[in-house]
Order: sequence, then C-alpha cells, then structure tokens
Amino acid sequence: MKVNIRYCGQLKQAAGCPSEELGLEDSLSAQELIASVAANHGEPLAGYLLDENGRLRATVLAFVNEEQVDWETTRPLGDGDELVFMSAIAGG
Repeated sequence: MKVNIRYCGQLKQAAGCPSEELGLEDSLSAQELIASVAANHGEPLAGYLLDENGRLRATVLAFVNEEQVDWETTRPLGDGDELVFMSAIAGG
C-alpha cells in the first residue's frame, strides 16, 4: 500500500522535504502513521507534530484526502491516500 505525505509551511522545513511517498506493508490508521512519521523523522518534526502524550498538537492540522483527522476517531488508510500536515493559523 502506498500513501503520499505532504508537509506545508514550517513543517516542510522540519521534515526536510515537501512530500514523500511511503510504501506500507501493513494497513495503518492515520493516527498510527502520524506517530510513525514523527518517530522516523525525529526532531524537530516530532516536536512539531506530537505533544508530550503522543497526540497530535492543536497547532497542527492533519488531513486525509482533504478530510480533517479527528484524533479521537480512528481513520483507516487505503492505497493511494494522501496525508497532509498544515500548521494551524491564528490571528486577528
């Protein structure tokens, strides 16, 4: 199974690449893949993505095929899915 990952904004620099394609042997949920990406890339990306409890930070938005990932609801991934990371924007 192949999954495409895109990094936007400061996450692109933290990942060291704008995008990557991962070949996965096992079926994973979006949450499992996010944790795996953080572990594989290490710092600084891991610190941007996950909080001290291993959950997606509120300052990061993750989308699978343009649908926002809700950390509380398991989101299975399929072949050809795209996972996009964006920094949340705030201001006024």
